[in-house]
Parts: sequence; C-alpha cells; structure tokens
Amino acid sequence: MTTPPNPQDTHARRVQKLAESRQQILSMPPEKAMSAILDHPQPAALVHSFTETDLHFLIHDIGIHDALPLIGLASNRQWEYFLDTEIWTRDQLDYPMATTWLNLLLQADPNRLIKWCFDEKLELMELYLFRNMELCVRESDQTPSDLGEGYFTDDDTFYVRFVDYPVSTPAEESLKNQRNAMLAELFRRLSLWDHPRYQGLLMEAESILPAETEEELFRLRNGRLAEKGFLPYHEAIGVYQPLGPGELAARGKKRFHRPSADEMPLPVPSLAATFLEGDNLFVRGLKSIDAPYVIDLLQTELASLCNQVITADGQIVRGRDQLAAAVTKVSGYLSIGLEQATSNRSGNREAMAAKLLQRHFLADLFRTGFAAALELHWQAERWRPSSWFQAMRLELTFWDEAWLGVLGGLLLDRPKFYDPAVAGSSYRDFQAMAEIDATGRALKQMKAVDALLERLSITRPMLGSSRFLTHKSLILTLWARAWLNRPAMDETATPLAIPLSAFRTFYDWLWTEKEGRRIIDDSRKARFLEWLADAAGESATDLGDRLGMVFEDLFAEIERELAPVRAGNLDPRFIQLFLLRA
Repeated sequence: MTTPPNPQDTHARRVQKLAESRQQILSMPPEKAMSAILDHPQPAALVHSFTETDLHFLIHDIGIHDALPLIGLASNRQWEYFLDTEIWTRDQLDYPMATTWLNLLLQADPNRLIKWCFDEKLELMELYLFRNMELCVRESDQTPSDLGEGYFTDDDTFYVRFVDYPVSTPAEESLKNQRNAMLAELFRRLSLWDHPRYQGLLMEAESILPAETEEELFRLRNGRLAEKGFLPYHEAIGVYQPLGPGELAARGKKRFHRPSADEMPLPVPSLAATFLEGDNLFVRGLKSIDAPYVIDLLQTELASLCNQVITADGQIVRGRDQLAAAVTKVSGYLSIGLEQATSNRSGNREAMAAKLLQRHFLADLFRTGFAAALELHWQAERWRPSSWFQAMRLELTFWDEAWLGVLGGLLLDRPKFYDPAVAGSSYRDFQAMAEIDATGRALKQMKAVDALLERLSITRPMLGSSRFLTHKSLILTLWARAWLNRPAMDETATPLAIPLSAFRTFYDWLWTEKEGRRIIDDSRKARFLEWLADAAGESATDLGDRLGMVFEDLFAEIERELAPVRAGNLDPRFIQLFLLRA
C-alpha cells in the first residue's frame, strides 16, 4: 500500500521551488525576468511570493507600463505597498502620482481595483475624489443645463465633472487628460459594480475634512512602511547618530529564532543582498555564516536598514542602480563598523565579524562605522575657523586639487570620501577603514602645513590677488625667492611672483642629470628643508619627521610636471607650481 504524500511536505517543496525561482529571476535582466514569470507554471503564486520591496523594484526595472501583467498578478498587499511608496511626497498626497498609479491598476485588473476601493481604500478614494471632482445632485425642478458646463451623469440625478486647473506645459496637459479619462472609466465601473455605494462614495467625497483624512491616511501608511524599515524621516535620521565602538557592548543583543521543521518560512527580501559586492569585512563575514535561517534574517535586516538609510537621505529609489548605490553605502559603513569592533582583537577577523553580525543590530554597526567618518568631519569643522588660511581669507582652492577634494568632502554634513575616479562629483561614501585612515592622514597633513605657514609670518597683502595661489606654489615660490636673494616680503614688497628671467637661474640649479633624465637630488631637497625649517623657527629634523612625505610628494610632482621642460621653454602661463611673471 502506497503511503500518501504528506501535504505539509508537498507545500514546503512548493515554497522552496518558488524561492529558487525568485532568486533566479532577480538575477536576470528585466526583460527576461518578465518572460520567466509569465512562463512559470504558477505565475500568480510566484508573483505573490515576492516581497513587496523586491517586486516594486522589479516592476520599475521592467518599466511600470510594460509591467502591467505583473501588476495585475500582484496581491492586494503588494498593491498597497506600491501606493504607499509612490503616491506620497513627505506628508502630502501626490495627486499626479496617484492618478498615474490608479490608472495602472485600472488597466491591470479593473474589477479587482473597484472591489478593493470599496472594501479597503474608501478613505483614499474619497480624498482623491474631493480634490479632483465636483458633484451636483439635480433637483426635480432643475434641468441639466442649469448645472453648468462639463457635468455628466449615468442616473440623471448625480452629476459630476472634473476639477479644472491651468496647465502650462504639454506634459501637464497630457496628465490632465489622463486623469479625466481614468476618472471617467473609474466612475463607470464603480457605478456598474454597486450603484448605491457609488452614490454614497460621491456624497462622502464631497463632505470629508481633507486635512484630517490625509493626516490619518499618512499615519496608517507610515505604520505599514515602518515594518519594512521605511521609518518617518525624524526617526530614520537616527541611523546617523554616531555610536562609538566601545558603546556597542551596551546596546541590545539580537535573538535569532530558529524555525521549527513544520514552520513555513516567510519570503525574504533578497534583491538588496544581490548587490553585495567587493571584498570588505561585512561581505566576508556574511559569507562565513553557514546557517540558512541566519542568512535569511540578516538579509531581512539588511533590507530594512537600506530602507531606513534611503529615507534618512531623502532619496527616491525606484531602480536597481539606485538600490545598488544604497546597498554599497550601507555595506561600506557596516564594514568600517566591523573593522573598528575587531581592531584590537586577535584571531580570524571574518569569524569575529560573523559573530558580531549575529550579536549586534546592523543599524548599530552602521552607526559605529559612520561615527568614524563623522569624527573627521568634526575635526575639519573645528580646525577651519581657527586656521591660518581662513584668517588670510583664502578659498578652499588654496589646498590644490587633492587636498581640496579631501577637505571639501569632510565639510559636507554627511562626509564623503574624495575619489577622483568617480564620475561627476568625485565623491562617494567611505567603504573601508583604510579610506578613513587615509583621509585622516591627509587632514592631519593639511593642518600641519597650515600651522607651518602661520609661523612664516606671512600677511594677506603679501599674497596679492593671485587666482592661482596654492599652498604648493606659495612655499616653492618663497623658497625660490630666498635662494635668489629677492627682496624680503613685507607690506610694500614687489609682487610675490618672480620675474621669469631671474627664475631661470634657480631653475637650472634645481635639476641634476642622472642616467639620461633630470631629477631633483637629495642635496636640493635638503637645502629646501633647511631653508623652510629656519624660516619657521624649528629644527629640520622635526620638520622632516612631520612633513617629510608631503615634501617628497611635492618634489615628485615637480619632476613629473617640469623635468621635460628646459629653462628656455618656460612659460609662466602654463606653470602652476611656481608663481612667475614675464
């Protein structure tokens, strides 16, 4: 006798197959993902198995109009998430977006939308209609012409017309026409579905208190989104509150619930995890965790944290590229937090990171990582008002491109790492502790050079109005002037720039031929250090210990820029490291 299959086992296998299909689909290009879903033996079950966030991103990747079949297959719960994320701007209903999405739902599954509106979204429909239609109930002694232009009816009693508003662009005109067409179809279907309830909806829409209704809808929407990490802005911003590594131990600890054998797992938001790339400590620690249920819970927590950061940043994320940027940011600060938490411990760092991920909330680790960047921001903010370059009323460009980038990134409210390889702004979020350390060293060097310049007793009139003045050109020009025995700088001195004819003598002395190329040898560098130490009133040894690497980089830059240029070919217009005049 054959034993019948256990229904629970069969259901578990179906759930597992759906989970595997989801993972495959999320890794596909959007157009192939759409085909894979529609070709699946159970497309509706597959779509319902997606978390709301994953399906939302997938629909935007495909294109909201091209994804109408998927929208039609989505559950009411998924529809509700679409509206929660799409039709609100801050705490106000975005009526043009509401029009767009009601139109999409009406095209995708009109009968279900009508039932959903009556059963679950009555208050939302009343508020939308309050702003977009006018109702007139015809009395027995009135004729339709008495009501005015634009009204229409399907029962000769309740007359409605669309609220008119001025438009100034073709896009606004198109949206207005779309609204009118959508509302006409919506009214027709609402009336056919249940005419008495349709009449009641129109009457209620005319008599609501819009501010109170909108506030209540917003409150309910926030409660639903908070479950997925989309906290209200004033709460989400707390993710940037700094938390020191020593404070982690005092924070709450996570408790992982191991599911029982007969417990069906819930869908896990996995799209965010697909963008975890690179070789940082967070990714390596995550990969070293073996328990599948722990991985699922961490993926859920990661998705929630990404949503919180997106809200705190005030971003609108509707595509994979935008989500990938948010995941990269979160992953970077999590890695920095883990690096700090394991910095004074011995042993396998990946194993320690895995334990920390299972012990501490990801939001706390993120705050610890961000605190390292924020500390540099505070250092820069404290130093700038008391700095020499600020007292001289010099622009940030005084620090030349590299240090300008570093300082500019640190002075942002949410500090960024300066990376010239990044297209556009050259700024991105910190991704590793090594970047924090490198930026901290650059800031320390800037402060040291600034203090050095202050000891040279330079006043603002001595600097003139040169637009090309940098800390490099200032120091090198002062050195060349001293070597050439130019007049000492004072309030009435000649311009800081050196005449080209005089500079050629210094320039010829600067170079040494070695193996067919020109270099600045150690004796010239020593002369520079001795001059600068003497001018600053300190020992050459102390100055070299503090700024030796800065000066080495400076001389290397001179060699790169000027070694091929002979003295007779010098042109002040194209030389940035020395201030010259014809």
